[in-house]
Amino acid sequence: MISVIMANYNCEAFLASAIQSVLTQTTPALELILVDDGSSDRSVEIAQAIAEKDARLKVFSGTRYGGPAPVRNHALNQAKGDWIAIVDSDDLIRPDRLERMLNAAEDTGADILIDNLAVFQSDGPANIFTMFEGDLRDRPARIMESEYIKANMLYGRGSKLGYAKPLIRFSALEANSLRYNETMRIGEDYDLIVRLLSTGARMMSIPDVMYFYRKHGNSISHRLDAVALDALERTASEALRQPTPHAEVTAAHAARLKSIRRAVVFDKIVTALKRKDMVGAARLVGTDPSVLPLLRMPLMSRLQHRTGNPLTRPDVQLEAELAGLRALCEA
Repeated sequence: MISVIMANYNCEAFLASAIQSVLTQTTPALELILVDDGSSDRSVEIAQAIAEKDARLKVFSGTRYGGPAPVRNHALNQAKGDWIAIVDSDDLIRPDRLERMLNAAEDTGADILIDNLAVFQSDGPANIFTMFEGDLRDRPARIMESEYIKANMLYGRGSKLGYAKPLIRFSALEANSLRYNETMRIGEDYDLIVRLLSTGARMMSIPDVMYFYRKHGNSISHRLDAVALDALERTASEALRQPTPHAEVTAAHAARLKSIRRAVVFDKIVTALKRKDMVGAARLVGTDPSVLPLLRMPLMSRLQHRTGNPLTRPDVQLEAELAGLRALCEA
């Protein structure tokens, strides 16, 4: 059985469709564990109404956990499945996603399996772009620990595998007593996976686009502030200190820590510029000149917004598939 865990906080606008996309899966052996993080909207009411009609949905509410990591840990402690799947409460998945992922994981002996992910804007142009780049877009691949780390550099190029929503063999987590790091507000998925990989777990990817990641005004995964960056830097430093016989893993951890520290400087520069403290911003640039390319990002973002996001590759097939999925789940 697959235990799907879903963390929710004030996501009433999208929650019913996210739940529906899980409950309409072609694999019958699943449970959906939804843990609410003290929502003040109608989220719990919506979820409980669906649970009354479908016993596979189990709703836990009434506690303020303070972020996705502790919420997911509570869900993991309730899970009864052999596999764990992560689906966010504002996203959508294809009806055959879990069945196909389970088959691929069992065929390849994977402990962790990820699929490609399509990002779409909840409102505005129907532009869609996918997470995988290069060979990952074309064929199944094994993801080694160092490769996974290198695919999670802050403001880096290439595939951003930390955004993937994995299927995880539950026994691999249990055997190593692994849970989410509750000090992290973002990046908690990456942190869990990299710790699992360090135990020798086998990770595979398949190129199929079966997860649709919704970006909207209340999304938290793309927000980097000083508190979030501090947690990322702390966990990256801890990871670098862990002994490993693999030099490439150490090098990857060092590079990721450097990317986080650059992001910390960038965040401070942006804060200084907002205060019109040009001298302070210039001094910060002097501490890490590699931050200069990042200063062009806000301008580029404004240009993309103004011109309809020209850097997004149009995909008519994915747009049609998303439209059909939304019609199915939002009916």
